[in-house]
Order: sequence, then C-alpha cells, then structure tokens
Amino acid sequence: MEGYIYLGEYYDILGREISITDKKIGLSKNPVSREYQLNRTKGPVGYRIVRCYKVDNMNRVEKMLHNILDSRRAEGEWFMDDGDTLTGEFIGFMDAYGGEITTMEELKPVDSPSDKDTRLIDTAKRFGVDTMLIRTYKGIDYEVLLDINGILHFKGDTFNTPNKFYNSGLLKFVTGKRGNSGTNHLTQFRVKESGERLTEPVLSESSPVLSE
Repeated sequence: MEGYIYLGEYYDILGREISITDKKIGLSKNPVSREYQLNRTKGPVGYRIVRCYKVDNMNRVEKMLHNILDSRRAEGEWFMDDGDTLTGEFIGFMDAYGGEITTMEELKPVDSPSDKDTRLIDTAKRFGVDTMLIRTYKGIDYEVLLDINGILHFKGDTFNTPNKFYNSGLLKFVTGKRGNSGTNHLTQFRVKESGERLTEPVLSESSPVLSE
C-alpha cells in the first residue's frame, strides 16, 4: 500500500536538552494526523516528525527498515540513537530505495476561510480540549476525535466538516467506498465521556454552515 515512512523524535518545547535520544520509525497514510496523535499530551515534551518519505509500499519498507535496525531496537518502533547516526542511516536507506522526500509543511492542508466549519471551531473552543466524540452508524459506535482547532480525526485521516467525515471517512471505512450524500449536522455526534449530543448553534450571517 502506498503511503509514508517517517522518522520521529521527542523534543523539549522550551529548547532544553532531553535525555531520550531514541527515534521512532513508523508508517502512515497521513503523517500530519499521526504526528498530531503522538503529540496530544500537554506538557513540556513534544513529538515531531523530522524526516518523511512517500513510498510505493509502506508496509514492506517499514519492515525492511525495522529488520535492518533490529539490533538498535529499544521497544516496538523505537530505535536507539545514542551516537546521533540514525537520521543519516535512515536518509541513506530511503534515498537508495527511491523514496520521495517530503516535508510536514508540504503535507499540511492550506487553510482558507471557505474550508472551515465555524460550528466545529466554536464547539472545540467551548470544550477547550481535544474531545472524543461518538458517531453511531447502523448500530455500531465509532470514535471520532474533535481537536482544539475544530478538526475531526478518524482512522488516521482528518476532516473539516461533518459531511466530509461521513462520506470520505466513515462510509469509506465501513463500505470501502466514498459516499456522496449524508448529513452535515452536528447532532450526529455525541461526547463519549458525558453522552452529551452536539447541538446546532444559532447562526448569524457571519457564521456560515458549510455543505457539500
């Protein structure tokens, strides 16, 4: 399966040195969402992806790298880098394999006012923290994360409207095919912890609702 192979590390958000030098080699279809998931803990230590390559078969490439570096494995997908040489070895392998180098900035979507659902943004601001939501489909509950910026996260992908989540996220995950209908209402979600169902805000002319 086509996707991305990345090299990530912990860092101190205040610029101080940290004792952990291990780095993570993983795969993802959406590195931006993956970095966000691994960086959700509020604290002085953050997580960032420092190198990222697009490859034709991310499962095969990850397995190859993990096997080559097995003697340096600390735990799972984390590898020791006491000598600060892992980044160079990773780059050398990916260049030899023919991976297409990219950056996290290139992968991040370009925001524009028309792309934002102000209802999700306002709801996220009201909660003040990342909030796990539940969307029930055909009797089965699916978890959807609403981050503090008003973006929905589902199965490694991100969506900026409920309708996009339903068609390109939920239906695609359940049926294998993208939908072309669905609802854009917030009421399809409820908060996992409290059971509170999201409600539609009273909109003014300055608070448009997106639809597809």
